[in-house]
Amino acid sequence: MKAEPKDSPIMPLLTQILELQRLFRDKVCRELPVPARKTRINNYILECEKILFSPRLFREICLRLATLLAGHNPGTDFLPLIRNLEDSTLEAVAVTVQNSLEPDLVLAMEISVRELRLHKLTPQDPQALAGFFLAALVPFYTAFARQQMLKPEDWQRGWCPVCGQYPVNGYNRPGDGRRILGCWMCETEWAYSRMSCPVCSSSRQDGQLLLTLAGDCSRRIQVCDDCGYYLKITDCTQAAAGCDLQLENAATVFLDILAQRKGYRPASHPHRYDEAVK
Repeated sequence: MKAEPKDSPIMPLLTQILELQRLFRDKVCRELPVPARKTRINNYILECEKILFSPRLFREICLRLATLLAGHNPGTDFLPLIRNLEDSTLEAVAVTVQNSLEPDLVLAMEISVRELRLHKLTPQDPQALAGFFLAALVPFYTAFARQQMLKPEDWQRGWCPVCGQYPVNGYNRPGDGRRILGCWMCETEWAYSRMSCPVCSSSRQDGQLLLTLAGDCSRRIQVCDDCGYYLKITDCTQAAAGCDLQLENAATVFLDILAQRKGYRPASHPHRYDEAVK
């Protein structure tokens, strides 16, 4: 596979969104503290528990995020909608997502937007509206995950131990080279076998394929030949520390384009693709 990595033109915006989300993550931690779980978990934590939620904080996040997006693209203006929504509606967004039987939070939010008929209140595209609300909900998930204080070695499954989402990318840890996967939603990181697929658990020795790029030996695509899902992996074995997986994910959109052009599917949302196949 020959291609030269390019800086994404939307990286400045994505970086600002991430900074805003982390600012509010810390604010949520201060205002809505939760005790760390002390018992071992059999499945992901939020399968049986709920995040703490504040309509006031959610509105504040939405307003800040909407202002940021409108500044980059005047055609994307969620401000009128947010200003007109009642606190009860904002809370219903979070409740509906958490109570949804759909395990993929992207799909769950799209269902929530339609069930609450929010797309009828704005000219914005329903998927764009769902993406906006999900981005505003992220700080509540990252705050909950941050307070769980899980160690990467505490979990050996393919999905996130906190919110159950599948990873979009990962890195090889400095020192021992272990593969660390990261949750795209709550930023939890966990260790997982380098030779196993997080989606289908296949560990067939010749089933995990590595696709590399010309001119970039530190980034690669790991594809499972059995299920066709892929991960983006960054080699940090020679680095002083690991990498910021959220920023790395945004900076490697070109890898997603290349992988998907070859017919591979991102491991982060297997439910979406599995449902499409049905």
